[in-house]
Amino acid sequence: MRIITAIKAFFKALFNADFSQKVERLLSEASSSQTEVKALPQFAEGTVGILALLQREGRFLDFLQEDLENVPDAQIGAVVKTTVYKGCRKALQDYIEVIPVMQEEEGGEVTLDKDFNPAEIRVVGKVEGEPPFNGTLRHKGWRLKKANLPVSEDTDSGIVCPAEVEL
Repeated sequence: MRIITAIKAFFKALFNADFSQKVERLLSEASSSQTEVKALPQFAEGTVGILALLQREGRFLDFLQEDLENVPDAQIGAVVKTTVYKGCRKALQDYIEVIPVMQEEEGGEVTLDKDFNPAEIRVVGKVEGEPPFNGTLRHKGWRLKKANLPVSEDTDSGIVCPAEVEL
């Protein structure tokens, strides 16, 4: 059937200028849409690598994407402790070093001088006036000291973990 349509279109385009222009536009649109390369989304450097690492070692994304509303807490706790926690902790210990932003004990009193860095320390609660501030350390914070992520050959694709098909 397509051969007959192609032959009819050929002769109609050969003898009808308007129809020929319409076919030319259609062919032009078809060829340009076939040659267009879809731009891949851009991600901050290391984003795909860290997610891939946490997924590979601790099934982190699988866990977070799972609907756990009707799963018993004990079952969730067992999965977290045996798979997610151990795997993700291992990944961090093997490839990433983080250190506390503040060395003081959590729950202890601290003083923030007037030149404290708001990128390092977030002041929460009832904030009035100008520093120095006296407060309670609620969380030490974390600073990345070193990262030695494994290099992926295809980090631009956004593929964190490929789909698996068993044959």
